[in-house]
Amino acid sequence: MTHEPATRPARGRPRDRGIDTRVLAAAVAELAEKGVAGFSTRGVAARAGVDRRGVHARWAVPEDLVVDALATLTANLNPPLTGTLRSDLDALVPDIARALSGDRRRVLQRCLDEVADAPAVTERFRRDHVDRCAAVLEDAFHRAAARGELAPATTPAQATEVLMGSLLLRALTVGDEAVRGQALHEVVEHVLALTSVPAGRPEDDHRRRR
Repeated sequence: MTHEPATRPARGRPRDRGIDTRVLAAAVAELAEKGVAGFSTRGVAARAGVDRRGVHARWAVPEDLVVDALATLTANLNPPLTGTLRSDLDALVPDIARALSGDRRRVLQRCLDEVADAPAVTERFRRDHVDRCAAVLEDAFHRAAARGELAPATTPAQATEVLMGSLLLRALTVGDEAVRGQALHEVVEHVLALTSVPAGRPEDDHRRRR
């Protein structure tokens, strides 16, 4: 008669699945305050309230932790497809403004300050964060152009630059309050006045029938 070997219970405590979330949030705060040059796993561990060995067990080198921390800031925007440019912007712009506020804004400022010293980190943040916001906006302006809502002399790319440039300039030079509430509404109204065809103009109706 054969006996199956008894299954040994796993040793040690089970992995705390909340630790990654805490460490990544702490890494974002560390980046926002100290930038890439001052970033340290010791500082991240202290902020997260975890043992530094636990951080090293998950991210062997600080660069990997920086990359993963930046990934948590990625703006996940979905095209609203409301049917009008104004409604699309009303739906998109508040989300984009939030993506340019708080820790995201502070990390962006740090990236701009350290672009010469940490070009790879800056490029990743720009690509995964700023460029994604711009891409969704440009899609909205392309749909507006197809509906005849965009001024003939304005391209979707130009309209996107005007809007993203306004939001970035306000966020980086004034702060979060410049991309909230009434201030944000004024940005949208200004961009619409510059880039869209006023309702009721004859050329608007002509372009819609083409």
